[in-house]
Amino acid sequence: MTSKATRREFCQRVAGGTAWAVGAAAGIPRASSNSSNESAGNSLHLDQTQAPGGNLLTNPRYTVGAKFRLAQFIQRGADAKDAEAIFRQLTDLEPQRWVDEWTRLAEPWEQKGAEFAGREKSQEAREAFQKASMYYGVAKFPVINHPAKQAAYQKCIKTYLNAARYFDPPLERVTIPFEGREIVGYLRIPRGVSRPPVVIATGGIDVYKEERDTSDLLDAGLAAFSTDMPGNGECPEWYTADAGRTYSAVIDYLEKRNDLDGKRLGIVGRSYGGYWAGKMAYVESKRIRAAVEWGGPVHYTFQEPWLQHLQEDKLYLWPFLDSMVYAHHVKDIAGLREQAPTLSLKTQGWLDKPSAPMLVVNGAKDPWITIQDLYLLLESGEPKSARVYPEAGHMGAVAETGKLVMSWLKAQLAR
Repeated sequence: MTSKATRREFCQRVAGGTAWAVGAAAGIPRASSNSSNESAGNSLHLDQTQAPGGNLLTNPRYTVGAKFRLAQFIQRGADAKDAEAIFRQLTDLEPQRWVDEWTRLAEPWEQKGAEFAGREKSQEAREAFQKASMYYGVAKFPVINHPAKQAAYQKCIKTYLNAARYFDPPLERVTIPFEGREIVGYLRIPRGVSRPPVVIATGGIDVYKEERDTSDLLDAGLAAFSTDMPGNGECPEWYTADAGRTYSAVIDYLEKRNDLDGKRLGIVGRSYGGYWAGKMAYVESKRIRAAVEWGGPVHYTFQEPWLQHLQEDKLYLWPFLDSMVYAHHVKDIAGLREQAPTLSLKTQGWLDKPSAPMLVVNGAKDPWITIQDLYLLLESGEPKSARVYPEAGHMGAVAETGKLVMSWLKAQLAR
């Protein structure tokens, strides 16, 4: 099995429940019968699903991350009472039970959406389908490394596209041929703007394109092409050093659109997808006019000291390394430790090469992507714009961050 040709097929097999060796928390297929996810020092934390005593909010093993995720899901739109009830009912992170609980909240909204659509109540149908898609998105969280989570993601897509029928400006689902497979993206073009600049929106490790609101780009007068980063969602490639080919194919496509100004093209990579915005700023330095590396890795995040730090993290709730294992398409943490350093832009020799104008943003207290990666970009190659939020966490999580990014993009992509 090769990673280049089988990402979509792998997801389909997982969704179908075929006899792949899928771990309760990791879900990576075994390459051979003697591979193991439980070797000493390389466990995928399967004991995370076996913690006795209490529930997600009271068990010390989970409580820090559970409180963080509960607040995050409520902010996304989950009903506070219902969401808290799930966290208090579950005693572990077993994937099937997790999916079942959130699906139970999603299904009534999906049914309401269909009812409203049948009665031609557009706004109500859109809102109901979006609510259903949000709940299905939580059900597949953080990554689709289990048959139940893969099935939930398919429902997330379906209900999102049902909601998208009522979007204004409209959403176009685009498929781009790519090496015998296809890249899927969602294109929205702001009203009243003739041949606007276009921005590729991508990332991160646990936020897929159906969960990414691009209204901030539209409000800035920019067209938005939202697509999954390698290793996530419907992207045909895994998170490997050469997977940037997918973005080059997207640029090829966008440059040919008559309703877009493909010569004024930007890319925004959020979180773990920030890596791809940074890398493509070098790879496509002549075709990208503005790149935002927003809280993404560059070099140090992929190295052993930071991987060890991530192995001890509790805020993510699930083991963060398990999400990396899935996205990178390796067997286990031992495989991740071997493969992750090959992603380094420093090791690959990009940092002193010409790059597109780049804005680098993050919080100094990011627990998942070391701030040292931001400083490395600033210390290398051509000058870059940057903003560090000294007291903020991942992605500089303050209200002004998004406004800063949109303002910079708009200025860079002006005629």
